Amino acid sequence: MITQNSSSIRKKPNWWHSVDIPKLNANTIIEARVLRKTPKALYLDLNHYGTGLIWGAEFNKSLDAINNLKEGDKIRVKVLNPENEFGMVEVSLQDIVQQNQYQWVKEAMDKNEILIGKVIGANRGGLLLKINDTQGFLPTSQMSETHFPKVEGGDKEKILEALEKLINKEIKVKILSFDPSDGKIIFSEKKIEEDQIKDLVNQYKVGDIVEGYLFKITSGGAIISLKNHPLIKAFLPLEEASWNPIDDLNVILKPDTLYQFKITSINKNKEIIVSLKALQQDPVIEKLKQYQPGQVVKGIVYKFLPFGALVQIEPDIFGFIHSSEFGGIEEMKKQISLNQEMEFKITSINTNEKRINLELIK
Repeated sequence: MITQNSSSIRKKPNWWHSVDIPKLNANTIIEARVLRKTPKALYLDLNHYGTGLIWGAEFNKSLDAINNLKEGDKIRVKVLNPENEFGMVEVSLQDIVQQNQYQWVKEAMDKNEILIGKVIGANRGGLLLKINDTQGFLPTSQMSETHFPKVEGGDKEKILEALEKLINKEIKVKILSFDPSDGKIIFSEKKIEEDQIKDLVNQYKVGDIVEGYLFKITSGGAIISLKNHPLIKAFLPLEEASWNPIDDLNVILKPDTLYQFKITSINKNKEIIVSLKALQQDPVIEKLKQYQPGQVVKGIVYKFLPFGALVQIEPDIFGFIHSSEFGGIEEMKKQISLNQEMEFKITSINTNEKRINLELIK
């Protein structure tokens, strides 16, 4: 029991009245030296602030740390009450213990370190991991494909069963986020893969020829797994799969078949865009080689444009006739009509634009 007569009661030095001592406020962090330990209290020398006291609930919360202290040890404490009924400064060691405990978390996060955590629990949302006596959570959304519960239909009970099989296993993770106010730590396996992918992507450049396998078909194209670096998933847009119009990529891409692709772009998010048709000869350009300036061809007026009309020569070969041949677009429409077959003379061929320029034979 603590009484007013305790030898550890706060005492002011004889010279206290002549020294300007900073005011002590709650939540202030100060240095302290261990004076004495009892089974229920810890007494501290706070220098000119007098005697500090940790007791009651604060003592019990910090018991493990207090047991490791000995007389004369210097520690940091947080002020709870600048002066209690015994004339002492009530302080807390728990917050400082937690700050020290979480220091490695901050350092690991700042250094983006890979950590090894032991799975000690599971729920439908993810796994509970323990690292250095500190617990954190690994959500399923941050799990690698290796550990992610692949359950058909998303049955919650089966997901939990799959996650519980990982208990007592060790998993490599990085710290995704940390909230020091409540000690909440979120781990991520994906962050390891994402960081590795960014480093690997830096080895590639636009124009490179790469090999890869079909990973998954999406509505807008296909995801390609690169042969040399399977972690890297490139994207093949639907329009880059073939020179011919195609609606179903299953017609072109087959599982377990190795294909060559050309990298067409790498965006700021380190996403690689590839093309299959860029490595194939454009059939239209091959067909254009069959035509020569001065050659007379038959074509069907396919579509009017603001400055002329498109003429279909073959199903995938179009020519262009300028409205100036007729004195303007309105006059052109009076002399020729849509779907009308006529004879035209080729004036020039632009293979880069895949266009044949025409004039009407009158």
